[in-house]
Amino acid sequence: MDKEPEVFDVKDMNGASPLQKGLAVFFVIMSLLYTASPIDLAPDAIPVVGWIDDIGFLVTATMNAVQQFTKDQNSAMVKILKYAKWFMVIAVVIAALLLGGLIAAIVALIVK
Repeated sequence: MDKEPEVFDVKDMNGASPLQKGLAVFFVIMSLLYTASPIDLAPDAIPVVGWIDDIGFLVTATMNAVQQFTKDQNSAMVKILKYAKWFMVIAVVIAALLLGGLIAAIVALIVK
């Protein structure tokens, strides 16, 4: 009895599974569309603050794609990218929260 390999466990000779590679490409395309889109989590009208989410999504999606398309999945680069990707996500969330709080405090002072 030959057992069929599961979709998530299938690896090809060029890196991660086809599903993981497809998702990585999908996330890069979606991050490019988000960057070009006028709809944002942080408005682009505020310089630097508005770009944090765009840059964060784009860099994180790109790091994920590089990680998935690297041929040797046991290489040091893949391991570093794994942690750098999550560090980037956490850094963007913290920066957005801090800058959002700063903007809210400034608005509260102006309104007062």
